[in-house]
Amino acid sequence: MKFATFPKFALMSLMAGVLALILTGCGAVANNPEALTQGNWSMAATSNGSAGTFNIGGSLTQSGSSLAGTMYVVGSCISTSEQVAFTGSVSGNNITLASSGGSGQVITLSLTGTASSLTGTYSVNGGCDTGDSGTVVATPVASVTGTWNAPILNDGAGDPNVTLSMALTQATTPSANGTFALTGTLTYTGSTCEASGTISSASIAGPYLVINANTVDSDSSTGSITYTQGLLNSASTPTSMTGTYNVISDGGNLPCSGDLATVTFTKQ
Repeated sequence: MKFATFPKFALMSLMAGVLALILTGCGAVANNPEALTQGNWSMAATSNGSAGTFNIGGSLTQSGSSLAGTMYVVGSCISTSEQVAFTGSVSGNNITLASSGGSGQVITLSLTGTASSLTGTYSVNGGCDTGDSGTVVATPVASVTGTWNAPILNDGAGDPNVTLSMALTQATTPSANGTFALTGTLTYTGSTCEASGTISSASIAGPYLVINANTVDSDSSTGSITYTQGLLNSASTPTSMTGTYNVISDGGNLPCSGDLATVTFTKQ
């Protein structure tokens, strides 16, 4: 019996189709880069040795398989005011990042996970922490846009029950320095010192906030306050922040100038 000849071009098309299916099912998709949540990230690091814990926080952006970020390191020998550039790549669910600068230190991160939850390891080469290594948990930081209230107890004027309310709005895109700008207003209740205020400059990088505001005092004079090293209680679902509240100047209300206290704000 003589079988009909199978056309060569049909055979080639069939083989090409089968090959495409094999590649799709067995590796092509797996090699595509994971689309990370872009924005403000917090990377909490825990040393395997005696270096303790530190945090890397700031903007992280992705273009294809490439990553870039401008971040700040808190709790290390790197100055908290120093901008540290990070670059890296994404391959599937695997992330690599390495710093440049940072007081002579190179921090290398190897992470894996999902678009909004990464875990892995870090190592340090150079600088005062050279040789250190440990584990890292990395998550995007939720926006702090909203109203935050805090009690200011026993201020300089002896007011027993003062409440400070901050209405914050966080920028959706990072500034050139890797922080996310904050704007908003302040309202005091029960204070014979301050009455209201407007944020003059403020930002968040990772889980840390810094806020500077100009105030209008109860006698209509002007002053200023700061809220520094404000630390969120959670990166992914922040409900409170704790930092240092300081009255820098307070117009004619001299007893209130210099008020310094640890203050915890709660999100409303």
